[in-house]
Amino acid sequence: MNNETKKSWAVEDMDNLRSQVRSISEKEGLKLSVIAPETGIPYGTFTSWLNGTYAGDNDRIATAVEKWLQARNERAQTSAILPTEPGFQTTPTAEKILALLSFCHHAPDFGVISGGAGIGKTTTIESYRQRAPNVFVVTAEPVAKSSHALLMDLAEAIGVVERSPVRLSRAIQNRLKTMKALLVVDEAQHLPTATLEQLRTIHDLAKCGLVLSGNQTVYSRLAGGAAKAEFAQLFSRVGMKMSQDRPLDEDVVSLARAWGVTSENEINLLRVIGRKPGALRGVAKTIRLAHMVAIGSNETLSERHIRAAWKQRGSDPLDTAA
Repeated sequence: MNNETKKSWAVEDMDNLRSQVRSISEKEGLKLSVIAPETGIPYGTFTSWLNGTYAGDNDRIATAVEKWLQARNERAQTSAILPTEPGFQTTPTAEKILALLSFCHHAPDFGVISGGAGIGKTTTIESYRQRAPNVFVVTAEPVAKSSHALLMDLAEAIGVVERSPVRLSRAIQNRLKTMKALLVVDEAQHLPTATLEQLRTIHDLAKCGLVLSGNQTVYSRLAGGAAKAEFAQLFSRVGMKMSQDRPLDEDVVSLARAWGVTSENEINLLRVIGRKPGALRGVAKTIRLAHMVAIGSNETLSERHIRAAWKQRGSDPLDTAA
């Protein structure tokens, strides 16, 4: 039950609220069709209220708009003290991933990237997609891991329109044949055997590069154990693989310096964070929060701020001797 007291708005206060909305729309080029969903108000109701012609509960609409404005101000204040993220960094591990992607793209061949969370697989794949032509990336999901679901994602990525499920794979192959393409499937650990075999077929017939990327189970499934015979067709096609459980120390140093961290004590502390679950992702999040802690105290970033940020993230105590 909502016990919030309903606010009654004076005419001048509501007009001032409308003026603020119009000013934001004009100065930022923000369309009312964008603002309305952010406030949670239907577009027709929102524009009627803004024009002063709404015949319903104007106080309720004004209160919702006031909350939206307050949230915008809070986001602006937070953004003002957030450090600028350095963007993609070509760490030693990223260089290995980029080399594999380039080889499989131009050979064309079948590659596997198998690694722990946070070593930079997805960000490196995205960087390669941005810099190279005809690179198509799809992400496998646990709820949509069937062959048909993946084919639909592929079709959307490469611009194929085909309504017949039977003809979908052939339409994708025909499109890829003409493109000298690289197909990358991220989070490939979610894919069942039948879907992996479908990808193998596309790779074989379309003569395109194919890379599977995911956690440590991706390559181990293809390579051995009781399922070795089941995956023989796939395993025999692997032309290049990379397997790495956690980031290299050099990766952490590269990322730390990109964030402006140069002290050896601070970098050693970040090395410890890089060995924990989350790896480089955890390092970046911790540095970002540490910068905010330091700025909030009007101090220069130090080891103390990194420890405080790590603690605020709800993590275990750090031991640099680990």
